[in-house]
Order: sequence, then structure tokens, then C-alpha cells
Amino acid sequence: MPVTVQWWREHRGRIYTLGVVALFGIIEILLFSMQVVNRPDFLKLAATNRIRAELIEPIRGGIYDRHGRLLVENRPSYNLYAHPWTVNRNRGTIDALVTVLGVDRDLVTHKIGSRGWNTFNPATIQRDLPMGLLARLEAIRLDLPGIDFRLEAKRSYPHPHAVHLLGYVGERGPEVSERGRGRFSLVGKQGIEQIYEEWLGGKPGVRYFQVDASGRVTAQLSDPPTVAASPGWDLFLNVDVELQNYAYRLMDGRAGAVVAIDPEDGDVLVLLSQPDYDPALFAGVMPPEVWKELESDPGHPLINRAIQGLYPPGSTFKMVILAAALEDGVIDDDFRVTCNGGLQLGRRYFRCWREKGHGTLGWPGGLQQSCDVFFYTLGLKLGIERIETYACCFGFGACNGIDLDHEQAGLAPSARFLDRKYGKGKWTRGQLANLAIGQGDMLVTPLQLAIYTAAIATGNIVQARLADRMVNPVTGEIHRVSPSSRPVKLSSETLSKLREGLRLAVNEPGGTAYHQRRRDIVIAGKTGTAQNPHGEDHGLFVGYGSFEAPVIAVAVVVEHGEHGSSSAAPVACSIIERYIRNLRADSGSQERAAARTAVKTETDGSG
Repeated sequence: MPVTVQWWREHRGRIYTLGVVALFGIIEILLFSMQVVNRPDFLKLAATNRIRAELIEPIRGGIYDRHGRLLVENRPSYNLYAHPWTVNRNRGTIDALVTVLGVDRDLVTHKIGSRGWNTFNPATIQRDLPMGLLARLEAIRLDLPGIDFRLEAKRSYPHPHAVHLLGYVGERGPEVSERGRGRFSLVGKQGIEQIYEEWLGGKPGVRYFQVDASGRVTAQLSDPPTVAASPGWDLFLNVDVELQNYAYRLMDGRAGAVVAIDPEDGDVLVLLSQPDYDPALFAGVMPPEVWKELESDPGHPLINRAIQGLYPPGSTFKMVILAAALEDGVIDDDFRVTCNGGLQLGRRYFRCWREKGHGTLGWPGGLQQSCDVFFYTLGLKLGIERIETYACCFGFGACNGIDLDHEQAGLAPSARFLDRKYGKGKWTRGQLANLAIGQGDMLVTPLQLAIYTAAIATGNIVQARLADRMVNPVTGEIHRVSPSSRPVKLSSETLSKLREGLRLAVNEPGGTAYHQRRRDIVIAGKTGTAQNPHGEDHGLFVGYGSFEAPVIAVAVVVEHGEHGSSSAAPVACSIIERYIRNLRADSGSQERAAARTAVKTETDGSG
């Protein structure tokens, strides 16, 4: 029916009544929703405006070496925080902080705004406040609504030369939160500190404060009650810090790496990378110019050469070639090669390191004297497929799985790799001969060299382990890190011959490391020289001791050391000798202590 003026006059009263009823109905529905349906949510918001929850950071667990010597500890440090919700309503606080701290205003406002929407959680303004600055801020604290000081733990490093394995802590970032970690302001960023963050970090506590409309704290509440923080677990490593420091002194400032492991279970005794940096730089506030200097340092101190440095293995690779030739029956004990100082392949003459040659020799002399011509010959007989197979058999070309981040896999080149790099079928026999003496495209890490040496000594490929156990400082509960190993796929006869060749190289005249022999300790080892297109060649040495009962396997790389026999071998053999002598001394002390106890028991009994 059309709406006419007459119709509107007759029905407008009823329409007005229905409109008022509908309006009040909507208001009643909204009031019911606010007071009944959404009441719990509004109560929480009201409590948030009145009550401030503050996280209590736990004390990070300590890190110890295998003998219980402290590697990382905590020391007290005062940190400055700001509560964004309060500071944003008292802009004079920012002005005062800029003046007192002597920093850029944009930096302060950025840090205060870093919490985003979560304006009730405190933002870190500056860590490790100097006492003078702390006193100045404390004197004007009443005029600075929204700032807070907290006494917290700062990491301290009594033994700075283990920085590449220990790592450091820093403020958590978005990438840390995405991994489900970083519940607290400081988390592990590198090394052991990062890998074992869940154990070392502990669990936070919480306490509650009542605040007024300006955000000032008026009282600490007992309801809800304070929840105490749980400290992090103490971490005990397999590292021998005395041996680690000894390796540092032996390197004498030269760039390179030292890795020493227990060949039976993979315990990492030494993991040293040089040059290093001062870990205390990361424990406090690092100026941007210091970080830029570290990043641009031509010595690359931030790189952990022990697990990230990639080097041609040089002559230390020759045991792989000999193992392949013996295992596959390519040669036998009667096989001989005559070395006249080099080998002609096509138009290129491949020299032996000894210009006048080694004469006629078999596998014992070939390994003892590291004859390049002998191994050129074996490499050409084997072919790329077998070289790759046996290199992988010893763990090259793959990550070992050590409990550190950013480990490199290295490279064990295959036929496919060479075809891809040089073109199908375009790589030469000369490249194969070069690969047989550990040059060319073969790349390894010092850790892989230590694992490889341990495999020759024991017949097992071990997984390197830095951590031994975690201990709860409150309950005493212990969680152990189990060792892992697998047998190397070589016969006992082949392994015995490799070991004998390494023994000859160190202990018999003519051996490339003969000058490093020890009077009462039989060390087995192999020298190496890695070609370096950027300067002097690198010196390498791998070895283990003692020959009869291996307890330590060592790999040393000295960058620009030129010859492994003169640069790397003295370092490795000294470490082996030092470790074995310490073991003997400890064993003797235990025997003497047991004897004294037995004598005392007999004396007490007779009295």
C-alpha cells in the first residue's frame, strides 16, 4: 500500500513507539553482553591496568670443563629498563635519559617502541650500567616515571681462548622467538650457549606489582603470589681447558685450528680456532663501531675454523688412497713404484715434493716418506668413483653432527661434480692425480681430519661431542649426552697397514715427521701441505697416541705454515705428549692415593 500523508498521520505514533522499543532493546542486549557475557575479559583488562606482572629472569647455568673447572660464570650487573606505557605518558623521562646517557634520542625511542603493542612489558635501554651512571640515575629516579633498575647476571669468561666453542649470549631477536626460544631478554646466540639454551636458560619466575594511573609502582602484591625462577642446569663439557690453553700457546698467534678428540667415544678435548676475539665484548653493550671492526677484520675472527674452515687436506689424504687401493685389491704387498722426482702425464710433469725422487718403494715407504709419485700412480689406477667412495667412508663430504652450529660438510668430489664444474668428460687424468695427493677440489674441515684420524686408530667413525652431562643445581638430577659411533667399512688388515704407515712416518728415519718422535711415547701421524692460491701454503698434521693404546687423536692446520712437518706437527705432537703425560700422572696419583689409603687402613686395624 502506498505511503500517503494521510497514512503517515494515522500510524506515526505507532512507528515512533516501535523505534523506541527497538532502541532500548539493543541497549539492553549490549549491556547484557558487557556485564555478563564479556565480564571476565573486562575484569582482566582492569586488572592489567592496576597490576603489573614482571618476569624474574633465571640465573643461567654455569659451564665447566671435564675436570670441573669453570669456563663460563655469572657476575652481577645493573641494567636499565623502561616501561613503555608509563614513559609514553611522561615524555620528560625520555628527555632526561637522552641527557644523562648521552645517546641519540631516536635510539631511546626505538628501544622503548621495540615492544610494539605489548607496552606493559619493560624494554631494555642499557645493560651493564657503570656505577657512576647508575648513581646519577638513582639520584633523579623520582623525576623519571617509568624507569627501573634490575640487578641481573652477566656472563664472564675466565678462559677466553675457548670462545668459538662456548659462543656468547645476547638480547633475543625476532628470529629467536620464532624458534620457540628466547623467553628471556638474554639467550644463547652462538656455540654451546645457543645449542644448549633450553638447559642453560632455566625457567622464568614472575612477581606482581600494583601501579597507579601514572604507572608508578605503589606496592608488591602477595595475591597473586610471586613465582620464583628456576635456575638453568650446569653444563659439563668434555673439553680439557688446560690442554685448550696449551694449544693456544703452541699456535703462538698463527691463524689456523686445532682439534683433539678421544678416538674411542668422540669426546672433544680441544677445539681451538685462531684468531679469536674477546667474548666479554658480547657480554655487555657492544658499540656499533666494535662490531663493524670485528666483521671487517681481515683475519675473520668470527669464523670457527675448526668446523667452518675448508682446506685441501694435502698429503694427510693419502691414507684414503692407500686404503682404497689395498681394500679393492688394486695393489698388494709386492706392488712397487719407482719415483725419479715426478710423473709425466700428457704435456704436464707432476713433480714429487722430493726433487731427486724416492727410488723404488712399496706402500710402507710410500706412506712413510709421503711419495707423491706413488700416490699419483694409485689415484690413476683407482679412478674418481673409488676415491669418492672411500673418502665418504671416512666421513668426508658430510657433517659429523658435533653439538655446534654452522658446521661445514666440506667436499668429496664425484664424477658428477667434476662434469658439472669442468664439462662432461673435460676433466683430465692430471686432475685425478692431483686429487690423489689431497689437492684440487677436495675440501675438509679440521674436525673431519680429527674424526678420520680417530677412525684409523680405532676402526670406528665417532660423532664428536662437546657436552658430557647437564646437572640440575637444585635437585642434583643428571642428564648425560650419549656417545655415538659406527664401524668404518675397512678390513682389519687394511687398518693395520694404515696404522703402521703412520707409525713409520713419525718414528723411523726417512719419515716426514721423524723429528717429532718422542722417547717414551709412540706417536703415529702424517704431515701435509695444502696449496693456497692466496699466499704461502698451509701446514697440516694429523696423528694419534699412543700407537699401542690410542687415547687422543689430533688434527692441526696452520695457515701459511708452508710445511706440515715444521709448523703443524710440533703443535700436534706436543699436545699428544702433554695429554698422555697428564693421564699417566693422574693414574700414578690415584695409585699412590689408593696405596696410602690401604696402608692407613691396615695401621688403623692393627692399632
